[in-house]
Amino acid sequence: MFETNNPKQPFFITNRVDIFPKDLRILIKLYQPLIGSLPLALYLSLNEDYNAQAMLSDAKGIYTLQEQTDCDIKKLFGALHKLEAVGLIQTRLLDNQIMGHVLCFEIKNVPASSEFFSTALLASLLKEKVGITAFNKLSHEFAREAKQNRSELSGIKGAPNISASFMDVFHLSDQEAIDPSIEVKEAARENNYSASDYATVNDQDNIDWDFMKQQFEIYQIAGSEIDQNREAIRAVMRIYGLSEQEFVDEAIPCLHGDYHLNMREIKQTIANSIHGSDTRRHLQDKAKIPEKFNKSDSQLNQKEQKLLQKAQTDTPAQFLYHLKTEKNDFVDASEYQVLDSLYNDKGISAELLNILTYACLKSGPNISFRLANKILHDWLQHGIKTGAQALDYMEKRKKTQEQRQSKRYNRFVPRKTVEKGTDWNKQKPKVKSDVSSAELKEFFKNFEDKNGMK
Repeated sequence: MFETNNPKQPFFITNRVDIFPKDLRILIKLYQPLIGSLPLALYLSLNEDYNAQAMLSDAKGIYTLQEQTDCDIKKLFGALHKLEAVGLIQTRLLDNQIMGHVLCFEIKNVPASSEFFSTALLASLLKEKVGITAFNKLSHEFAREAKQNRSELSGIKGAPNISASFMDVFHLSDQEAIDPSIEVKEAARENNYSASDYATVNDQDNIDWDFMKQQFEIYQIAGSEIDQNREAIRAVMRIYGLSEQEFVDEAIPCLHGDYHLNMREIKQTIANSIHGSDTRRHLQDKAKIPEKFNKSDSQLNQKEQKLLQKAQTDTPAQFLYHLKTEKNDFVDASEYQVLDSLYNDKGISAELLNILTYACLKSGPNISFRLANKILHDWLQHGIKTGAQALDYMEKRKKTQEQRQSKRYNRFVPRKTVEKGTDWNKQKPKVKSDVSSAELKEFFKNFEDKNGMK
């Protein structure tokens, strides 16, 4: 993943793809909810900016893309990374002696809707983004359109094929049919370009599949069985941080002589034997956390910085193991199954999953599907996508709850009322000393008249 703050960074577009109305509909309906509108605009802009006559010396600066998409360079690279992740763009860094490092963008064709929904990572992320109801509606809608383009007659698949073959209609010499001429081979080589290369999820794993096939061949497991379960094997190796040899060692007890890999049993076995001393020794090693942290995460305190650093370097299984160890607790096999579902089925990042694990263990003694899904849905609804954002959101939510509890306590605490008495020591008698004898006589006369004292 490449990123720079230099707006003059040169880039070159290596190809162009044809985008038909059905492709544009797939981009808007299926890809846009995953990547957003800015990456989609960048994809279309790069495709339209391709120049077949351009040479590497005509490479433009990245600022031209900023002008087209009206965004800063940080958002531009964020959009590019999303396109790379879903496979719509493939970026290569070319080292040129004259121009230095040049970004080369290869644009991929939009895959069919059937290919999109058959890619578990894309389909799972789409379900999380739009919800189950909208996801099912999109799936039914695209499936219905695909069926409308093909009529299914009863018994058509079992009917004999009576189509004329090529050799029945056209006449070609036996020599040319068996071994094509040099001109034909040259034409095939000349026209063998990657324009039909469709977008696939960029899930680089650096797994040595040939080595794994060689190991399983000893137990009479065909290489085609590895290819068929490649996605499931990759998912298991990612969640537990296994090497090729470690995965083979874990899978051997699940081989029962039927020449097939039972991935469900293999996953269950690995979850149950996660504390094995040979293949899990890296889980027992304490991760070294540096004392200095990234300034971009300065809003987090030191404890949260260390936690985030660990979440960015540990696998989900490692992170869970360390958290449980700190609490003098053990990891249950069902907790690894929860991690496996969240990481591989829902497609969330390892960093965010690790912070989600931390949040679950703060709320309870272990991880459950119900609690993890509840927290994850809350985060997604509030736009939480990274571990740093999740930690910041948890801290703000904690402060808000404390403020509410404080207000609720103050509301129900009875207020004490103190009755104030009269301090007669401070009260002075009012004496009117300047009363004349005539006024005094008139006062007693009125008093006698009112009380009938005559």
